[in-house]
Amino acid sequence: MPFAKGHKKGFTKHIATRSVGVPRRQVYGVWWDETFSDLEIEMACYRKGGQWKNHGSSKWFGEGIVHHFKRVKSLLWPQIVWHRWNELEMECFLKYRIVGELGPASAGKTHSAATNFLADYFCWPECTTVLASSTTRESLEMRVWGEMKAHFRSARERHPFLPGNLIEGRQRIVTDSRYEAADGRDFRNGIVGVACKRGANYQGLGEYVGIKNKRVRLLADELSFMPKDFIHAISNLNKNPDFKLGGYGNPKETQDALGVLCEPAANLGGWDGGIDQRPGTKTWQIRFEDGVCLQLPGSDSPNLDGKLGIPLISQKDIDKDVAFWGKDSLQYTMMNEGRMPRGQGARRVLTRLMCQKFRAMEDVIWKDSNQVKIGCLDAAYRGVGGDRCVFAELRYGFDVEGMNVLALHEQMIVPIVDDPAVDAEDQIAEFCKQNCLMRGIPPTQMFFDSTGRGTLMSAFARLWSSAVVPVEFGGVASSRPAPVKPEPGKPQKTCREYYFNFVTELWFMVRHVVEAGQFRGMTEDVMQEGCAREWGFVGATGVKIQVEPKPMMKLKSGRSPDLFDCLVAGVEGARRLGFKVANLATLNGNEVKPGWKSDLQRRQDKIWREDTLHYA
Repeated sequence: MPFAKGHKKGFTKHIATRSVGVPRRQVYGVWWDETFSDLEIEMACYRKGGQWKNHGSSKWFGEGIVHHFKRVKSLLWPQIVWHRWNELEMECFLKYRIVGELGPASAGKTHSAATNFLADYFCWPECTTVLASSTTRESLEMRVWGEMKAHFRSARERHPFLPGNLIEGRQRIVTDSRYEAADGRDFRNGIVGVACKRGANYQGLGEYVGIKNKRVRLLADELSFMPKDFIHAISNLNKNPDFKLGGYGNPKETQDALGVLCEPAANLGGWDGGIDQRPGTKTWQIRFEDGVCLQLPGSDSPNLDGKLGIPLISQKDIDKDVAFWGKDSLQYTMMNEGRMPRGQGARRVLTRLMCQKFRAMEDVIWKDSNQVKIGCLDAAYRGVGGDRCVFAELRYGFDVEGMNVLALHEQMIVPIVDDPAVDAEDQIAEFCKQNCLMRGIPPTQMFFDSTGRGTLMSAFARLWSSAVVPVEFGGVASSRPAPVKPEPGKPQKTCREYYFNFVTELWFMVRHVVEAGQFRGMTEDVMQEGCAREWGFVGATGVKIQVEPKPMMKLKSGRSPDLFDCLVAGVEGARRLGFKVANLATLNGNEVKPGWKSDLQRRQDKIWREDTLHYA
């Protein structure tokens, strides 16, 4: 084992062995060379998995992995004050592959995480990579990296044989003791601080996701300030043989990285399923395999009486915040109770529970081959602003249960080559043309978001047909009947009276199709984008519904909802082609006649024909 200079090499191989002429002592029923310290013995037991059988013996030795790891930490840092929270955190760290933790401020989350990951590294320094991440380089120094450095130094002062060499300027602790030389230093084994934001730009773990080692650890601090894209790095790192993730933060949003990581498993109903929010520390199964979430509410702090003598949240801290913010405030929920704010699903265009309840994510089984095919597009040029250009095929018809359903058949990213000789609009139009021809979709059934993209229509007309249908997301809502029953004695409201703008109407129409039980084939990525967009009441009287503006959504989630916008264009196209949403077909017992839509469609087609340029 390549430990630091002065370490007793090979100390893990001494169990049940005898060195000639070396005094021995018995610990845990096993004879050990007296040259090995208590810490080395506990580390050896931890490396053995906490319990083991010696060669040729049927007897079990050791007190279990929790016992030995706690002893390792206590010998490394005798100043640790043990209580039920940090014991639970340690047990979950040892038992599970993926751990999410929701807690208030001053819950000791960062301290527990830093010492757990650091102690684990000390025991396996020759094959362990630890990524300790936070938002910025400054946050690393103030929080998890600063905590790790302090405990690394104190442990090395107490036990000089411990592995690791601190490189302050690079925010690294490396196992390899060689200094810069011709053969270089191996940086794979050790601990590295990773800043996920540089200035206003989110970088994530991009340069580290391909890292390979026998043991890989990811400590993600301040996870509630990361977009959910951070979680995507897990799938790559999780391929390492021995991987652990710990994600920590103050809960504020179900769709940020912490909310996605800690979301209750599907059988528990997700965040909308009603996780028990009664007082008390609790754990629950999360969506990730072999994963758990810990919730540490301040009202159940082991230090409520303030007698532990450590800076753990106490009743005095809680009372101070209640007096300033109030008990019903978001600040109290996040920073004192450490639980996810209630009612977030009520202000989302979609929720996971809604999609599961109404079977939106199930595959469709068609009754026959008579389906209407629709092409739809959310255009973006060369990834402007991080947007993706998305094409999809939707189909509607009757399923084997006799229900008229709309299904997402396939969705894909349109490849755009950065070539000055070929306009992005031409590439997009050609891609859509070829895919529609291959799928048997006529241009009259190809719908795209034309907001601010007038030149794309010209490219379609020139390369394929002027009959493709633009959908302008901007502007006011339509004059269609609103999806609410009229009040007694009052006329039916229009969408213009109900929604603040047309994009809100379009997004909510997808929700109405889902709630009618008429949508199938929704993917996880599309569903998450629908769940991420919030809505509220606006207008002079505060009664109109508006989805949050896209720039705000992009700032919060780190990405534009291109997949869902593409779906929105397709659903609007399906309605224009005659797809009827069951729960909107009748309002107050009276059927809403669709003739007005056909009239508008004919008028629009006439205008387009009159003003369209024709190419020879």
